[in-house]
Amino acid sequence: MIKVNNLKKYYGISRGIEAVTLEVKPGEIFGFIGPNGAGKTTLIRILMGLLEKDSGSALINNQEVHMNSYEINQDVGYLPSESNFFDDYKVPDMIKFFQDLREIDSSYSIELIKRLNLDVSKKVKELSFGNKKKLGIVVALMHKPKLLILDEPTTGLDPLAQKAFLDLMLEHKKLGATIFLSSHVLNDVQKVCDKVSFIKNGIVILSEDMDTLKEQEHKKVSLSPIVSLNLEGMENRKTNSATFEFEFHGDINALLKELSQYKLKDVTIRDVTLEELFLKYYENDIHA
Repeated sequence: MIKVNNLKKYYGISRGIEAVTLEVKPGEIFGFIGPNGAGKTTLIRILMGLLEKDSGSALINNQEVHMNSYEINQDVGYLPSESNFFDDYKVPDMIKFFQDLREIDSSYSIELIKRLNLDVSKKVKELSFGNKKKLGIVVALMHKPKLLILDEPTTGLDPLAQKAFLDLMLEHKKLGATIFLSSHVLNDVQKVCDKVSFIKNGIVILSEDMDTLKEQEHKKVSLSPIVSLNLEGMENRKTNSATFEFEFHGDINALLKELSQYKLKDVTIRDVTLEELFLKYYENDIHA
């Protein structure tokens, strides 16, 4: 659905993106992750036809994107990082404006308003940042597009709205949509994404399926009380007054067999989080 190869964009002498290559398959939820200034929004604006690339290629549904890609954007739902609308419009009128542009009915919009608990009693200029974000989500999703391109979609949302949004992402995936989302909220990305890319200084340093990442990485183990344990695959041992923590890269069955010999009060064995993976690749400057 999206194919980007060696894409480059500069703003004068300032780098936007240096060399971005990635591929998003139909029906995937794809997480695009990086710190501020890494190039996430630049890539999204190129995909949306809001910026012209300097070199490389970017395709949506096998069509090369370019400035004012109206024909490509007809079946795309786009949410920018900051949603801006006509300030003096009331929320229902703003939604109707976009419905009329799309020539769609209001039935799904009404459902989205309820599920996101969007305040429709005010003018746009009276909305909080979170409610403006909810309005942006309604506008992006209401025509059930085949492709969603979302820039920091959960920023500013309260926990209930975040959960409602993530549920909507999974539902749209079931409907066959492809979803490309940029986010700083790595816990949200981990919950819904099939694949992730890390971008640093305008270059994609990792693109991998979430399941593959989990299989390749270590487990985090925490034991209480502290016991004397030495197994192949144990690394980065840490102890405090009550617990023994370590990373485990070995056979999980061997670990469980060994632990069964001890009388433990508490045992935690978990996958490494996406945030931990990101910090590993970013801080250590690892290139996949």
